[in-house]
Amino acid sequence: MALINFDCPECGHNLEVDERGAGFIVKCPECGNPLQIPDLPPARRWTRLASAVFVFVTLIVLFAATAWFARQTRALREDLADQQAAFSELQEGAQAAALGQEAEIARLRTAVTEARLEASDALVQAALDAMDEAEALARELDQSTRSHLDNSPVARTSLLREHMKQVVEAAKNSLPAAPVLTDVGPGRGIQGRQIIFPVLPGPEGQPLRENAEITAVEDDKVFVRFAGGSATYSLEELHPGVAAYLPVDRLLVLPRRQWAGEVLRVHQMQSARRDERLAQLRQAIESRLPPE
Repeated sequence: MALINFDCPECGHNLEVDERGAGFIVKCPECGNPLQIPDLPPARRWTRLASAVFVFVTLIVLFAATAWFARQTRALREDLADQQAAFSELQEGAQAAALGQEAEIARLRTAVTEARLEASDALVQAALDAMDEAEALARELDQSTRSHLDNSPVARTSLLREHMKQVVEAAKNSLPAAPVLTDVGPGRGIQGRQIIFPVLPGPEGQPLRENAEITAVEDDKVFVRFAGGSATYSLEELHPGVAAYLPVDRLLVLPRRQWAGEVLRVHQMQSARRDERLAQLRQAIESRLPPE
């Protein structure tokens, strides 16, 4: 489930809540100030609406095709049952009548098989029609999302922040060594925790300091203390995995000069993943068509 990320206007504390809480009033856990959870970005509402429309259209088409197939099969089965009953009554008669009845039964069985094939073809075709609608809707959604990103700095920031949260979490596993976290009393450490990195790595994992203790964090600045002195780094000068253990905005890990290009890249990547899923679904449906 997606999360809404926002800051308290009073104390600046960063909060993350489930998107279903959009519009509700909550209290800041840091300062107790009542604040309203922001609404979902329009791009996310479009995505949820498009998914719901696609599923709804597909279900309606499949339900209608299945109902038609059931009616056709039931009618043929009833016809077959009537013919079999007539055959039983005539079986005591002449051999010629019996042979004729057997031929009629064979014909009806063939008709049932052909009807099932036709119904299956109709179901596949209905699914392909639904795929056409879904792909058209996906193209419209892609254009709308791109336009919204071009015209809304808030939408671009939201997209990048969500993406960088995933990047930072994934980067945790590539740290040279996990930090040592210790609970400490009020007024010490970072939000009640002492954080010491046995190896404080740079962007490419190169060691910057050893046994570096985080003493403070302000916006994108990280203050560290180590044996023999102290230093200050910006988040973009550190390995992305470091931010996973700090109370910082994950977006600041990405240099600001790269924001515009990264927005385009992330949007294209999301569109490509969606198109790939649609292509896989279409291929699975088309594989059910009989050979020409």
